[in-house]
Amino acid sequence: VEQMIRVAAGEKLPFNQADVRLDGWAMESRLYAEDPYRGFLPSIGRLTRYRPPAETEGYLPGHRPTAPIIRNDTGVEEGGEISRFYDPMIAKLCTWGASRADAIEGQRNALDAFELEGIGHNLPFLAAVYDHPKFISGNISTAFIAEEYPDGFSGTSLSDETLKQISEICAMMQYVRDYRALQVTGKVRPQTSDIHRPYLIEIASQQFQYTAIIEPEQYYRLSPDPGMVEYHYTLHDGTDAMTGNLAWKPGATLARRHGEPHREGDEGKGSYAEWDGPVLMCLKVEERTEGFRIRYRGADLDVKVRSPRAAELAALMPEKEVADTSKMLLCPMPGVVVSLAVVEGEAVEEGQALCTVEAMKMENVLRAERKGTVRQINAEPGASLAVDDVIMEFE
Repeated sequence: VEQMIRVAAGEKLPFNQADVRLDGWAMESRLYAEDPYRGFLPSIGRLTRYRPPAETEGYLPGHRPTAPIIRNDTGVEEGGEISRFYDPMIAKLCTWGASRADAIEGQRNALDAFELEGIGHNLPFLAAVYDHPKFISGNISTAFIAEEYPDGFSGTSLSDETLKQISEICAMMQYVRDYRALQVTGKVRPQTSDIHRPYLIEIASQQFQYTAIIEPEQYYRLSPDPGMVEYHYTLHDGTDAMTGNLAWKPGATLARRHGEPHREGDEGKGSYAEWDGPVLMCLKVEERTEGFRIRYRGADLDVKVRSPRAAELAALMPEKEVADTSKMLLCPMPGVVVSLAVVEGEAVEEGQALCTVEAMKMENVLRAERKGTVRQINAEPGASLAVDDVIMEFE
């Protein structure tokens, strides 16, 4: 940009084409306030949480970095509002790597750690794209989305091995929660042995059962995560034993599984001064009564963590029926009703325009999905609507 201004002022470029060389790969992800689960329609609201991944401090000219470089160009901050009056762009997340694979891996890890809450956004879709085999191969064209997501984006499926790794982390997080509950004073405390009971994990139609062993008094402080606690754990599934290192504490919104630590100093309890184990997996975590909501690589998972007996009883509970909205026109995005194209009592045909809603400088025409008769109109021109507000009802 500086050179553009100088050239516009009549100056000459201080370099020529021979001075310009390619070095490594760079990729950019544009984070938008557009909901991929609703056909990328605009989303507005307040950024209740906005925590981008840590940016790389920088590097010396001529020195080739050994790890991907991360940069996040943005103009928003936590607590800010994404309104319907402006462009939906939130940030441009950039990574550089020595190879295409390095740049992609940098994007994967950066998106895993990017916390963005309060609005609908395309981060899950971006994460899914970077894990897509066709994108990884580079054998793509501008028709990639139309070819690979012809019916729109509805999330992604994770491999069985990845689901198993997530189930292990969830079992450990539940163990940490249970252990913490033992420390609450002023109540009848259960026996410590009670938290060594088996945990039954239900995740994406699969089940895993583990018994956890840990000594929470022994931990390391993590330099990348100030104040976080590192637990070294062992899980038994009845046949094998799995070990790992979990960086998480109740209330934390990210959980990281690390590789083996580098220990320095006194080897006593709570004395490990440095941590340089690689991050093997970073999950976005939302605690729930019977488990966790986990988001990872474009998947949004409702993970149930129960005792085997509780899971047995839960299977007997009736499922809540989904409300029937087939005879309603719902607002697909936050916006303002610009105009209505029908009146109450009017018969409409499939594909007929019903109303126009404006959001983020775009007008969206909502059309009838089938034949019907308008029974009632609940909104008028100029009305501000939220997602799923009822615009009109049909007989």
